[in-house]
Amino acid sequence: MKGIAMTTDSAQRLRHRQAAWRGFDRITAIKTRPDSGERWWQFHYRSRCGTGCCYAGHVALAAGGKWLVHIRDHRMLIDDTPVTEADLPAVPYSLWQYMLATDDDPVHLVREVRGKRVIHVSHRAAHLIGLDPEAEHHDEGGLFESDNTRGDLERLIAQQVGPRP
Repeated sequence: MKGIAMTTDSAQRLRHRQAAWRGFDRITAIKTRPDSGERWWQFHYRSRCGTGCCYAGHVALAAGGKWLVHIRDHRMLIDDTPVTEADLPAVPYSLWQYMLATDDDPVHLVREVRGKRVIHVSHRAAHLIGLDPEAEHHDEGGLFESDNTRGDLERLIAQQVGPRP
């Protein structure tokens, strides 16, 4: 008996749902591991201490994302070199909110910092879960809104991306 082959569109939607729920599961795992040193704060893209990040950050990290800036002892470093004022104008958002770009990222949203291709974490996450990476997902009711609770996220993921696969 032959199995039914998934269409490319169905397979892609499934990948988007899987990515969305993997990001959510990272947050849930943090809740169950209070001693892990990791925290989840939706209102932070990424905490300056380097231990917390928003839902977009967890989606991107679950997909193998790598931060441009490493935060150690409250210092921001790129390749073990401190971030300087000269680095800041290279991107429109806070430098520590960027990840190293991949070939799958939307090219028109990729920037360059110190010779590295980078993308904002919310653009990467939106692209990974099948949302328009240029749309504003931080507005009220948006998936990346800072006031979202875990319950809000669970409901929004189901509505905007799809049910848990």
